[in-house]
Amino acid sequence: MDMGTISAAGMERDGFLDEVDFKWLMAGQGCWIDPDRLHSDRVYASDCLKTALSSSCDVLRNCARFLQVELLSCA
Repeated sequence: MDMGTISAAGMERDGFLDEVDFKWLMAGQGCWIDPDRLHSDRVYASDCLKTALSSSCDVLRNCARFLQVELLSCA
């Protein structure tokens, strides 16, 4: 059974929850995310992550870092 991934701080992470957090945090910044496209279009995913990584919101940037590993390493 996959129990998620372990962060550098040793805390277990769940990819699905990272994605939900990312979607809502981006919405809070005025950016709406298409979850299907996020998984099927590598360029779209990369652009979304670049936007998040340049945000002034620390929580969004951290979430994007974890999601970046999950999304871009799977394609």
